[in-house]
Amino acid sequence: MIGHSENFTKAIYGFSELGAEIIPYQSLDEIYDLVTEEDIVIDYIDQCESIFRKFGYDNVHVEDYPECLRKYLGRKIWYDTMNSIAGDENKWSAGWFVKPVKSKAFTGKVIQSTQDLIGCGNYSEDYEVICSETVDIRREWRCFIYYDRIYDIRPYKGDYHYTYDPNVIDQIMNDFRKWKNRPMACAIDIGVTASKETILVECNDAYALGSYGLTDFKYAKFISARWSQILEREDEFDYRKYGVEE
Repeated sequence: MIGHSENFTKAIYGFSELGAEIIPYQSLDEIYDLVTEEDIVIDYIDQCESIFRKFGYDNVHVEDYPECLRKYLGRKIWYDTMNSIAGDENKWSAGWFVKPVKSKAFTGKVIQSTQDLIGCGNYSEDYEVICSETVDIRREWRCFIYYDRIYDIRPYKGDYHYTYDPNVIDQIMNDFRKWKNRPMACAIDIGVTASKETILVECNDAYALGSYGLTDFKYAKFISARWSQILEREDEFDYRKYGVEE
């Protein structure tokens, strides 16, 4: 069975390995009324959030920069709107990195000219955005966090001559575990700068990210953990309750 994307396919294979029943569909409308709180829907962000809202769960997305981890950013961040940036030369020429608060509304990028504003919405939308100073990140990794520990770390961009400081990642995880409402599955993206500093790039929610080479069944368990937490139910694929190491 082939999904609409490589990540969907990996999730399908992963859940198949775990013994889950797979029900294919073309449009969410086909299954919306049939989905129960015990199901997991493999789809794009808007469609997943539509299912969460169906059961009364809104604004569930993990913060990109949780307060407990901001000391690892290595740069200043602040909030603004696209209209404010587009209407002020001092802002659109400043070379800031800009990304939408609304997940995946557009791809975050560095704004240095009016040309860079193309694809960042239109005047009527006026997206709220997170701005940050730019830093020279030479390599980036995705840390998959599963029930308070690092499940895997996958490189996804940059120069192999640079590597992260594991002590910084240990510190990040110690602070992550102090986060009261932390997700049971998410990704913490880290980077190493030209000066060899290990910093936090951003956090991503488990229902809204790619596998980046994570083993299929691990990817499925990762998704299941977060769906179960959001919908406040038991995670059927959490085998730790059987004394099985993940």
